[in-house]
Amino acid sequence: MEWVLTKGTAKRLGRTYEIEGTLWLSYSASGAEWICRDREFVVRLVGDAMSGDPVHSPRYAIEVNGERVVDATMGSSGTAEHRIVCGSSPEVSAPSVIRVMKLSESADSTMGIASVVCDTKPEPTEDKVFRVEFIGDSITCGYGVDGVLGDLYSTANEDATKAYAYLTAQELDVDYSLVSFSGYGIISGYTELDIPRTECLVPDYYRTMGNTYGKFADRVDPSEIAWDFGSFSADVVVINLGTNDASYCRDIPERHRAYIDGYKKFLCDVRACNPVAVILCTLGIMDDRLNGAMETAVEEYVAESGDADVRTMLFVPQNMEKDGAAVDWHPSAATHRKEAELLIRYMRENIF
Repeated sequence: MEWVLTKGTAKRLGRTYEIEGTLWLSYSASGAEWICRDREFVVRLVGDAMSGDPVHSPRYAIEVNGERVVDATMGSSGTAEHRIVCGSSPEVSAPSVIRVMKLSESADSTMGIASVVCDTKPEPTEDKVFRVEFIGDSITCGYGVDGVLGDLYSTANEDATKAYAYLTAQELDVDYSLVSFSGYGIISGYTELDIPRTECLVPDYYRTMGNTYGKFADRVDPSEIAWDFGSFSADVVVINLGTNDASYCRDIPERHRAYIDGYKKFLCDVRACNPVAVILCTLGIMDDRLNGAMETAVEEYVAESGDADVRTMLFVPQNMEKDGAAVDWHPSAATHRKEAELLIRYMRENIF
């Protein structure tokens, strides 16, 4: 039988959107997870108009009981079908936990899980005790983590599951949602000019299903879809924004002040959308020039609002000589693991 992934058949991972039975994915590591009681099943996927572009085609993974059995990009046809056999015999194969995830980020393209073909109705996995939302930029997306310095970026070398945020969620055994865009910031996206890049701001898209070159079903713009925060009530929100702002702010005091003011405004919005969450503000993996400004923004916000559930934690700057570098000087997989260990330790000691 062919099943669509409604809330009755699968657990949603991150921000997802359903159109005519297809579960559409934009953000990094968004997807679906379910229990399969059959030894074999088929997953049918669709892409948007960007699927034929080798730089931007959505990359995705299918896991069975935590083991990656499919890792692919959509390809020019805009559709994909994968037949999966769980284990070598019925006795060891069922039931299995199946996870389908979009590995590449929102900005490049979107994709959809059209259906699952199996004999037995899929069942959603249980919710975790805690929910954590991660808000960030290319670092959170796992930009270039499967490449090395000197390679050109493409979705084929981006994998959010190897980045610190996803690693942290897995180790803490929490439900997660990632809201992240490469090159985006609080008051400016990455720029080599002397003017802010204001078309690349995370706050502009935080309340939406994403911003992308593609469209859901090639007709629905994710940036025009309001996200229902009630569907994912975060216990913790981790913000890692400022690396791209630093390219504009540099060491100019008035620009640091603008970043502080913009950060405080964004904190107000994050709090309005997540009234009971602990907000943890982090920075410093690739560029630490705004570390102090981020801390000042939090200090001023807490003093002005009386909101005591906002905290800061600084990452350790990456050591490219020791741990290598990914595409465009981004953190390597080794660096991401080290940063995840810092975040996990902090959250265990101070929040959970």
